[in-house]
Amino acid sequence: MTTRFGWHGRLAVALGLTASLAVAAPAVAATTVRVSGGTTTLKLDGKTVRALKRAGITVSYNKPAKVKGGVVSFPVSGGTIDPATAKGTLTHKGGLTIKAGKKKAALKSITLNSAKGQFTAKVGKSTVAFANVKGGKVTRDGFATEVAGYNVTISKKGAAALNKALGVRSVKSGTKLGTAGSEPVTREIALERGTTSIVLVPQVAGALGQLRAPIAATAPATFDAATGTLTYPISGGTLNAENFFGTIEHGGSVSIANVPLANPTITISATPKLTISGIDAATLTIGELPSVDPATRSITVRNVSVVLTEAAAGLLDAQLGGRGLLRGGMTIAVGSLSATGR
Repeated sequence: MTTRFGWHGRLAVALGLTASLAVAAPAVAATTVRVSGGTTTLKLDGKTVRALKRAGITVSYNKPAKVKGGVVSFPVSGGTIDPATAKGTLTHKGGLTIKAGKKKAALKSITLNSAKGQFTAKVGKSTVAFANVKGGKVTRDGFATEVAGYNVTISKKGAAALNKALGVRSVKSGTKLGTAGSEPVTREIALERGTTSIVLVPQVAGALGQLRAPIAATAPATFDAATGTLTYPISGGTLNAENFFGTIEHGGSVSIANVPLANPTITISATPKLTISGIDAATLTIGELPSVDPATRSITVRNVSVVLTEAAAGLLDAQLGGRGLLRGGMTIAVGSLSATGR
């Protein structure tokens, strides 16, 4: 099922004009997104809880964490993850308090670092990797990421810190603390691949042909002389899932009259533009709403008018002999893009 999102205003074009003949290295695809909310759960191991109670040790939670049926839920406060693998860090609100007699140890600022396979927390004045995290199964629902089945055990450093704080020796390294899972919420989409196509309008294609202005492509970009189509592979970028503000990066280069249009980056914001070497290349007027298909994590934008800026027009026209064939405000192409989120 395809879901359409509202689009407001205009976008910046990805032509990437620059006076330099040097071609920058292709951008590396973004692999992480910022996390804005969600929940991490920890189902405490019943056998361990009973053993701790026999030793006079109790485990409780600190708000805003909640507990129900032996499962502690920690609100996620931030972090970054790779949405495809869930590797990254999640910070949380709330914590745990472990008591033994009159002594207690509060585990605050709990962080799940799935890349390193550990839970860390502030115990007293020190930050301790108090538990090891292994396993976990990642599932996807559209752009969302969920992990279940982390196996959580008390680490050597965690056992040492707790025993010291509680004045006991009964907390053992390797003891199963429980099973964890996470459902992080993000409002970002990391782009992994795709293509942006720009088709020159007949007036511009004809003028360039009459002037015998050379058009050449450097891989992975391409130019189809028969149709006047420039294509750039999307190499990365990050978009806001609600308003699509962000960046779309590309690889390759196409040169017109020896002016390279290299590694363009679309910047989408309240005042969208693309600037390379101080030059705003063009604006885009969107002819129809973008469409998003969560099932395939794809984003498509069609019928985009490419309007040249004064600065870009001056640069290109100078290369064409100053004949005034290209002017600021002129629609020189119609574009489209199809991108896939990670």
